[in-house]
Amino acid sequence: MLFLLFAACVSAVSLNQATTDAFGRFMKEYKKTYDSVEEYSKRLQIFAENMERVNKMNAEHILINGQAVYGVTKFSDIDPKEFKANYLGYIPSNKTKVYVDFTNTPVANDVDWVSKGAVTHVKDQGRCGSCWAFSATAAIESYAQLAGKGLKVLSAQQINSCDKRDGGCNGGNTETAYQYVKGAGGIETEADYPYTSGGGSTGSCKFNSGKIAISITGYHSVSRGESALKQAMNAGPASLCLAASSWQSYRGGILSRCDNQVDHCVQGTGYSGDSYWRIRNSWGTGWGESGFIRLAQGKDLCKVSDDTTYPTY
Repeated sequence: MLFLLFAACVSAVSLNQATTDAFGRFMKEYKKTYDSVEEYSKRLQIFAENMERVNKMNAEHILINGQAVYGVTKFSDIDPKEFKANYLGYIPSNKTKVYVDFTNTPVANDVDWVSKGAVTHVKDQGRCGSCWAFSATAAIESYAQLAGKGLKVLSAQQINSCDKRDGGCNGGNTETAYQYVKGAGGIETEADYPYTSGGGSTGSCKFNSGKIAISITGYHSVSRGESALKQAMNAGPASLCLAASSWQSYRGGILSRCDNQVDHCVQGTGYSGDSYWRIRNSWGTGWGESGFIRLAQGKDLCKVSDDTTYPTY
């Protein structure tokens, strides 16, 4: 029955056999199923369009002496508009920023906070624009470790559901997330307040102040520019809000071209010399380089240094 459904869909769409076969492999690898012939046909067409886009973007990378970094990902059956609506979620803060000065911070040639044990496992925000909550949570986790409070996996769900100044799955920013955590008295662990918004529902707030694991005193913003970002990365793995719409099809390697509209929040976990930034995302380990991406340095690629923040203790 399943074979007949696929055959019917293939005949309904003007696509070559290679694309149809690639889509079949994609469905198997990412365990995709569709409820109707129409939905299958729609997703197959989107997949084909995304693969054309992948070929073009890889060619552009190679022309600037880069490498092919795009390919089939778990997002290959959704169009860019749907991707942006459901997997990005940055909304700029309207608060005037006060920047911290890192000019006297020693700068190492290589920084990797993952290998230093200051970063928790890669998480998955699911079909929810809660990147801002995950990014703030990641920074709170890491800086708690650096402050001698231990590395604890904290609850992005608490921030996503309880921070009413932001929009939950409809987006937000890290500045107000930090302010919420400070005002609430702290944040629970993920074990005590697990993530439930992966299907797209923000959910009601169920914060229990009796289970607070970590408290913060506020946050700092880092001045724009890759020089300031490099100094900040020597101090700790901070939150970064940047432009990620072109990451939909990223599979691995050093990204050398990018869009310029800031729309997503992640965690900067270090860098390698003057070559690339190391960044941890919140789309699960099945995306990118086991959940990470490398961005080329030198051109503020993806606006990587435009919105850097970290919590204070």
